Amino acid sequence: MTAQAPHHKPEFSRLIAIEGIAPDKIRKETLSPSAEEEAALAARFDLRSLKKFTAELAIRRVPGGTAVRIEGKFSADVVQACVVSLQDVHGHVDGQFDTYFTEDAEKAREEISFTLDDDLDAAEMVHNGMIDLGEVVAQYLSLELDPYPRAPGVSLAAQMQANGQPKKANPFQALEALKGDKEQKGE
Repeated sequence: MTAQAPHHKPEFSRLIAIEGIAPDKIRKETLSPSAEEEAALAARFDLRSLKKFTAELAIRRVPGGTAVRIEGKFSADVVQACVVSLQDVHGHVDGQFDTYFTEDAEKAREEISFTLDDDLDAAEMVHNGMIDLGEVVAQYLSLELDPYPRAPGVSLAAQMQANGQPKKANPFQALEALKGDKEQKGE
């Protein structure tokens, strides 16, 4: 995830200077985009609507080091288009994340204790002494969105039949028919 230096201006930007993060204190931040920012994020993530998007963050320096750890949780109400019928699919998204930022990747490897599943290059780079908390939260929201939303009760086969397209033969039905032919012949 590249939370710094995006190629476009972020739709939801909340910059924080890392020099303002005290070594022995947890800094709490609550973020909520404006209605215009929610609309811009909805367009970016191909949503029909994004509402009530909020995030709560706990930001702190890694003890004795320069890396910054951000723990967050967020929630949002979304409306997506059904991949089959294009009907509105209303949903609620909740997510959590834990990420690191650093100005010195080599030093961060020494500071951050990793489990076997962690990537040693997991710490994001800080550019110009700033972290864009809004962009970080927006990126984690995008990871929680349903990539194939479906309206309740909608199936592709039913939609195809409703549009006059013949139902595609199930390969197991063909095998069942062959089995029935064998039984009739007494094999």
